[in-house]
Amino acid sequence: MKKITTILTFSSLLIFGMCKHETTTIINGGNGLTDTTKINDNPKNDSVCFNTQILPLITASCAQVGCHDPSSRVEGLILNSYSGIMNMGTKDLLKYIKLTSGKMMPPPPQPRLDQVNIDLIQRWVNEGAKNTICNITSCDTLNVKYTSHIAPIMNTYCKGCHNSSNLGGGVNLDNYAAVKTSTLTGKIICTITANGCAIMPKGGPALSNCNVRKIKIWASANCPQ
Repeated sequence: MKKITTILTFSSLLIFGMCKHETTTIINGGNGLTDTTKINDNPKNDSVCFNTQILPLITASCAQVGCHDPSSRVEGLILNSYSGIMNMGTKDLLKYIKLTSGKMMPPPPQPRLDQVNIDLIQRWVNEGAKNTICNITSCDTLNVKYTSHIAPIMNTYCKGCHNSSNLGGGVNLDNYAAVKTSTLTGKIICTITANGCAIMPKGGPALSNCNVRKIKIWASANCPQ
């Protein structure tokens, strides 16, 4: 009996270890709003997902006109896909995003990636730089605030093109006041939903339904900080 119990315990641990990216159906509605539409979002575990965390960040910061987009191809590199990033090599990627002068990425006047995002890319590399595709159906929209929900979206998907040093389209999205203004005027929601506006993020993966929902809920609550 002890042997059987041991086997069952080991099997249970193995199953749980293999199911980190399995889907769930728990959706939390925030600010009085509920929505059971299936969505894609980042995994709620300790691993880094390429398609939802790394690719949007590198695309927004590096795969832009004049740098490493399909038309510019600086140094022959296109960094808007897994294969393109791996063609550069993770060693060089980490080297250049960590530089503070010289051939740093992104180059001035673009703002340097902040330490949180550099650490995220380093974690992804440490975990094997895998082309992980994460699709889950849980979305935390409870008590949506700028600092906890909206700023991470802007930093990953938008700030690379819209910051005080590089006002893409004349829009700055690198601080609370600027993001709030663009949200309340309807500009951000128009672009992330392509509802009469050109779709954003430009050249990268579209925001997940979950992230779009967070921004809409935040706007409906008058953009709490």
